[in-house]
Amino acid sequence: MRNLTELIENPTLREVLSRYEKADTPEELEAAKRYQKEVQDAMSKEEQDAYNEASLSDFRRMLSAMEEDITELKAESMRRKLGDVPNAISLTYIASKCGRSKSWLSQRLNGHKVNGKEAHFTASEAKMVEEALHDLGNMLLKVALI
Repeated sequence: MRNLTELIENPTLREVLSRYEKADTPEELEAAKRYQKEVQDAMSKEEQDAYNEASLSDFRRMLSAMEEDITELKAESMRRKLGDVPNAISLTYIASKCGRSKSWLSQRLNGHKVNGKEAHFTASEAKMVEEALHDLGNMLLKVALI
């Protein structure tokens, strides 16, 4: 995962957040709060407006990066959970249960680039794959009990 502080372009905000990030004790946290208040109190109305606008832009960039990281972590988690299952079963069957192709499923399972971006499952796609795997597991259990 990336260091989100590096995404902050506003140097004043970066310093404020850095102080919060380094605060390990209640006293250090209070010192960070005082620093933030001092910085903001020293700004004119126009400077505060510009600071707030720049901060909002930085926070949006950080949120977008966090969403990308979460998506990647979910994909990695699914790959780990599946382990050797893709080698043992037909991906074509799973993909067809989702109304998709084997290559579509493989691209997302392995994080391959599609149109220049890493392919990942959306939440609804992951749910479809999960349901297809449950269906396959139930079928296998029925056969194993024969």
